[in-house]
Amino acid sequence: MEITMPLTRKAYRAAILHSIADPAEVGIEASYEYFEDGLLVIDNGQISALGHASDLLPTLPADIDVTHYQDALITPGLIDTHIHLPQTGMVGAYGEQLLDWLNTYTFPCESQFADKAHAEEVADIFIKELLRNGTTTALVFGSVHPQSVNAFFEAAEKLDLRMIAGKVMMDRNAPDYLTDTAESGYQESKALIERWHGKGRLHYAVTPRFAPTSTPQQLALAGQLLGEYPDLYMQTHISENKQEVEWVKELFPERNGYLDVYDHYK
Repeated sequence: MEITMPLTRKAYRAAILHSIADPAEVGIEASYEYFEDGLLVIDNGQISALGHASDLLPTLPADIDVTHYQDALITPGLIDTHIHLPQTGMVGAYGEQLLDWLNTYTFPCESQFADKAHAEEVADIFIKELLRNGTTTALVFGSVHPQSVNAFFEAAEKLDLRMIAGKVMMDRNAPDYLTDTAESGYQESKALIERWHGKGRLHYAVTPRFAPTSTPQQLALAGQLLGEYPDLYMQTHISENKQEVEWVKELFPERNGYLDVYDHYK
């Protein structure tokens, strides 16, 4: 017996702005649409129509639920291209120099993500805060623990969000309680890729934290993952302060610069 679910339809009326093409390819003026008095129609949670309210309203049932936001602008969700799940609880921590800040505040906070229950609790808060602030897609750093990424993707999957995330790879120059090895970082990342990459709207990013906390062997294996799965993303850090840049020169004297370290192991 076939069961037909009733259609849930809502409409939102406001000024509406959305992107329709890459401005680098078509120019600014052709890259977006703006409706001063627009209407966005949602059927069962998915957009079914968008345009001028004067054009769309006559085509809809008279009893449709229309929410009118006067003096407001509706836009697509924001995209955050760099954010750390494990740092949710330390937002606003004292702004010391980068390396001192990592050791004093960040690494102890990230160590808590060895506990899957803690990771799940923070992932729930993290996603709710993203959505509360209009962010619907993000490129997310987990901790070194695979369970941090599993907790995040499990929470994102329930809401059918488009999210990109990865387990931090970090096998040196960090506390022993927060390091993996070149091989374990590779294997754990590979397992996460197999489980999550391309599942629904989720994608995986190979995530060496930054050059100083990965050995050449680990960076080589990170590059190997990118070769094995060509549609992966990659995220890391680069040149956040002068002390860090000098440190990279000492660790990789054979490279032409900080960016060349990553380029060499791609």
